[in-house]
Formats: sequence, C-alpha cells, structure tokens
Amino acid sequence: MKSLFYFIYSVFFHLFRIFPVKEKSVVLLSPHNANFKDSLMYIREEFAGRGDFVFTEVSSRELDSVKTAVKFFTVKAFRLATAKYIFLNDTFMPMAKLNFSKKAVIVQLWHGQGILKKFIMDTNLTDEVRKNAQKCADKYSYVVVSSKKALPICAGAFGVAEEKCLPFGQPASDALYKNTKTHFYETFPELRGRKTVLYAPTFRDDPEADKEILENLDIEKFNRELGEEYALVIRLHPQIHTSVPEEGVFNATSYDDVNELIRECDILITDYSSICMEFSMLGKPMLFFAYDLEKYKNDRDLYFEYEGYVPGKVVKTSDEMIEAIKNNDFDSEKNAKFREFNFDYFDGKSSERLADFLLKK
Repeated sequence: MKSLFYFIYSVFFHLFRIFPVKEKSVVLLSPHNANFKDSLMYIREEFAGRGDFVFTEVSSRELDSVKTAVKFFTVKAFRLATAKYIFLNDTFMPMAKLNFSKKAVIVQLWHGQGILKKFIMDTNLTDEVRKNAQKCADKYSYVVVSSKKALPICAGAFGVAEEKCLPFGQPASDALYKNTKTHFYETFPELRGRKTVLYAPTFRDDPEADKEILENLDIEKFNRELGEEYALVIRLHPQIHTSVPEEGVFNATSYDDVNELIRECDILITDYSSICMEFSMLGKPMLFFAYDLEKYKNDRDLYFEYEGYVPGKVVKTSDEMIEAIKNNDFDSEKNAKFREFNFDYFDGKSSERLADFLLKK
C-alpha cells in the first residue's frame, strides 16, 4: 500500500516539476507532527522577517480525509516541486522517489537534538526501509545538528557526509531564550505559585509496554508525600496510546508547545526522551526514571552507557524518585559534561545562524 502511495505521489510531483522553481517559496514539511510548533515554526518566523517569502505547510496527516488528501497530492505536491527552500522535521519517505530541481535547498531540521538513543540509520531497519531512508538522505542539502562534537554521530545516523552537517543548533531551542509570555498558567491556573514536576516519558517499541508506563508511576504516593510543595504535570509522547488519570495530576499531553512546558516547569522526570536536551540547556534539575532500562536497551540501542551519560540521577522505582526530589538529589553536576558535548550555543540565535547561511550562499 505504501509503495502505491509513493508511486502516485511521485507521478503528481514530477508532473509539476515542469514548472520553474519559485525563489520565494518555502515548504515546511512535517511528516508526522502536524502542529508545526517546533523548529519549522522558528525558521518560518526568521525567514518571514527577511523578505516576502510564501510558506506552505505539508503534513501526511492531511491524508486523514478525502478533501485534504486531494490537496496533498495536487496543490501541496505542486508547492513542494517548485519550492526553493524545503525544511523537514522528520524523514519523508515519499522523497525517496522524488527528483528535485538542482536549485532546491532541502534542510533536515529533525525533531530532536543532541545524542541519546540511536536513530534512523543506526537502528534496526529492514533492508527496504533502509534503502528508502538513504535515498531520502541523498536529497538533503544540509542537516542541522546541535554541536561539532555530536556531528560525526549525526552524520552517520542521517546517512549524509559530514560536510553537509551544520552545527548551528536547532531552531526550536531559540524559544528557550525568549521572554515571551506563555499561556501555561491560563491553561493550568491551579498551578500558580506552585512548584511543578513535569513527567514526560517517551514511547516504547512495544505498544503493550506503553501501557505500563503510568502503572510504574505511583501517583498517589507522589501526591501524599510531595503534594503540598509539588504538582505533577504529565505529558505523554504522541505515540503512547494510553490515558492520563483524571485526578491527582495535570494532563499536558495536548499542550501545543512543549518548549513552554520546559520553560515553566521546575523539575523534569523522563526516561529516554530527547526532552532532556532542552532541560539540560537551561540547567534545570532532572531525574531519569528508567524502571525498564535493561529491556529498553535490548529493544532500542543507546549511543553511550546510559547511567553515566544522562544529565541527572537515574532512579528505577517511584520510591527512589520521590526520595530524590525530597532530598534535592539530582546529580546535577553530570549536566556540565553533557552540555559541553551536545551543544555549542546557548544564545537563542540558531534560526538566525541558519537563515544567514542559507540566504547568503
């Protein structure tokens, strides 16, 4: 079915390739996450301040209805075929069959930064998926990475030559350094004046294991022992298909801007999620709740030894987590080495650096 979809899309795309590239056309391509509140939004804002660019947002979620699907294969395919600048936040597999103009500049921004768990070419892909992923990578003009030290690993994972990698920092990280007002307390007015603990676990490759994530968190004990001082905010990964309890926690799973949560929350509890990167940039305390570490390492390889690498204390039970918060025991000194490896900039100017490079070339 996917092969047929890729073929049909490529037919429309190549039909539209007879039209010239539009110098002011920018396509923002988000294959999975359709809210465009990540690096795509920040590079759009930067380009918008540089001239009269025309922007088109494209997401494969447009295939969810007949009306938007027709537009996806026609109008959106035309925009992609004639765009000068194309920015992606993930692998867009139909790209494997697309032949872009030599004038097109295709930039992979990705949806996470830094180095933690293995991704794309460094994971266990089938031969067919690996072949198509490499064909996509061959189309990239550039890949944005977070630091020069992380660059060699990123180049291998993305399947590109090192000279294609730009260590400018991810545009989405610019939001961490802005003083703009968030709507966090309008959404959760009960949290005004309270310390907040954000629990943001990532998904497992086994959907059944996803259901165990909240089962391993003792919410009742958290509130009993910490509730007077801390409120628990939960944000589940979009690929975790389980429900957040209606009582005892604040559900931020559908909150539309994760960077606002990072700015407003005081402590992060995560596991193997790249959300730790942004908390690390801000130097905030973190706990790594890795109750299933051995199983996770068997299912999804990590680049480095987990317990020594992550920028915070590793706990494996709710009791350990609660005690660490009580005692302010976060192993925060681990963050300095982590930051030095993963980031070159802490200035909120990643979008500016990328736009300068692309528009001056």
